[in-house]
This record gives sequence, C-alpha cells and structure tokens, in this order.
Amino acid sequence: MTDKRPVITAYALHWHIQTSGAFYDLLVKPLAPYADIRFVGWNYFDELPLPREDELTIFCEYPPPESWLRQSKAPVVWIPMADHTLYPPSIDHHPHVRMVAFSHEVATWAEKWGLPYLRLQYFMNPDHFPQADFDEGLVMLYWNRLAFYRPRFLRRMCKVLGIQKLIFRSITDEMLHKRYRYQLPNKLGRAEVENHRQLGSRDDFLALLRRSNIFLAPRAREGVGFVTLEALASGCAVFGYDAPTMNEYIQSGVNGYLFPPSKPDPLLYRLVLGMYRLVYGTAYYIKHRKFPTYFEALRFEDWEHLKKLNLAELGANARRMQAEGYAKWIASIPEYAEFVLKDYHADDD
Repeated sequence: MTDKRPVITAYALHWHIQTSGAFYDLLVKPLAPYADIRFVGWNYFDELPLPREDELTIFCEYPPPESWLRQSKAPVVWIPMADHTLYPPSIDHHPHVRMVAFSHEVATWAEKWGLPYLRLQYFMNPDHFPQADFDEGLVMLYWNRLAFYRPRFLRRMCKVLGIQKLIFRSITDEMLHKRYRYQLPNKLGRAEVENHRQLGSRDDFLALLRRSNIFLAPRAREGVGFVTLEALASGCAVFGYDAPTMNEYIQSGVNGYLFPPSKPDPLLYRLVLGMYRLVYGTAYYIKHRKFPTYFEALRFEDWEHLKKLNLAELGANARRMQAEGYAKWIASIPEYAEFVLKDYHADDD
C-alpha cells in the first residue's frame, strides 16, 4: 500500500454531470482535498465494467445493478436521493455496499436494508447569495418543472399574498406529459407575469432568484433540493411541500411554509409509475403500484393562514438557519471523507 492519492470512479446520470452540478457540490467539492473523483456518465441500463477488488466505486442517485453487485467484490458507496426512496431497489444486506444518506428518508432505508451508512445534511453558504429585499414589493419565482402548481393556484396565491410580479420559468422536465405543460398570460389578476420559456444555465436561474423574495419549490419531493436551498440561503420566503427533503430544512411558519399533503393526480401517477416499471421491471411495478407518487398537482384551501405569515421574517430566519447548517456541514466533511475512503487501497505502481 502507498500514500498515493485516491482516484475513484463515480457513476452518475449525464444530466447530473453536464447540467445539474448537484453531485459536484455533494461529492467532488467536499472531497477534493482527499481524493480525485472521476465522473462517468451512466443511464442505469448500460453494462458496467467490473472494478478490481481493491478499487472503490461510487454510484450517484441510481443504485449499482444487482447483477453487477453479484459479480463484484469491490467496495461500493451508494449516494441515493430522497426522491427515489418511494421505489427502493432490492439491495439489502449486500456485504460490499455502504450508503451516504443526505436525508432522513434515505437513512431509514439504509437501516431497513442493514447497510452501513453515514447521515449528512447539506447546506449552502448564505455569504454566496445576496439578501432578498422585501422593501420594494413582493416578487415570486416559480420554475414549472412538474406543473406542481396550476394556473388557478398561482392566481390565488398572487392575490392572497399581494404579489406584484411572478417570474415564471415555464420549461418542464422532459418526462412530464404535454397535457400538464402550460404558459401563463402577461397578467394574473393584478400580478405582472414575466415569462421565461427557455431553460438557460444555472447562472441564468440564479439571476432570476436574485430578483425575487418569494420562492415556490418546484417539486413535491426532492433529492436534496438545491434550488430550494439557494432560495433559503438568499433569505427568500420559501413555500414547499410537506415531504422530503423540504420538511427536513423548513419548519413551517418559522423559516418557510409547508403545504400539507394532497391526493395524487391519478393519470400523472400512472404515468410516473409506468416509467419506474420500465426501469425496475414488472415485479417492481406490482409491488409498488399503490404507493403515493411525488409527481402530483397541489390542492390547497387554507388561504387565510397564508395571509397571516410574516414573509420577511420567514426569509430572515431561513438565511440564518442556512448559515448555522452550513457551519455543521463544513465540520462534517472530514468524517465524510473517512467514511467514503476507508476501503480504498492503492497499488504501488
């Protein structure tokens, strides 16, 4: 064995490598002082080469294939996201796998599977984001990724909160059926609508966030929820759904607001579950077909409660709590590195 710097292969979706950057922040950036991590794009279907027995492999989001695990004896670190725990794979009690859990939901599954895991929580540094300004009126940002909020809901929310401008990023995720995609008029009641019909870059999105002070979390469930954390770190009043991971960061009425759960849209539920059937097979579909989906349109009626919220106070608390959490995240990185690298053995060259 040698003191040679570890070089690790990490499999991730092409989207996470080329567009999202989420696993750069969750994995590469914190572990850069300890190891070189080489990303390889993978779509879950392609066959993977077997590693050497002393080689460490990391799987980001999607689990290592069961057939691959049966053939490999090399150590594996799996970093699943909370939005996948509704449809967990068959990976329990595998002797070479350990997990990094960035949510309570993932940690719960690791315990059920009997796999070693490290519980972490990621936060963003508020110093990297300008403070949201509530003095010049209310500007709400919504990226319509999954049509979670419908036009009627947006109109009502703008009226109840007194929104002056809605910044609407209308581009949806590719998996969303076209019947759920929509555009908005230039006005919703008294609120001006600023439509953005192109995806653009992450910097483009952050430029929109800097002009906002209210943020609607775009999905019912999040793996970690980077756009939501960016809004919290900016001091926006964030409205999310009472499910992982928003309910692991937001204390409703304290540093944001959580909409209570609602019943799923049956048609969209079948569409999403069918997608999982393609990925995991018919047996998996039969086992989980009665699970509630996280792709659903929000149904909400308690509008009077929203009128009582102090939005500027929610934003100030969100920014403060992100700062406190960020300090804990930085302090946890050495333990994170030790957990990931403990089975790494480099050969002498």
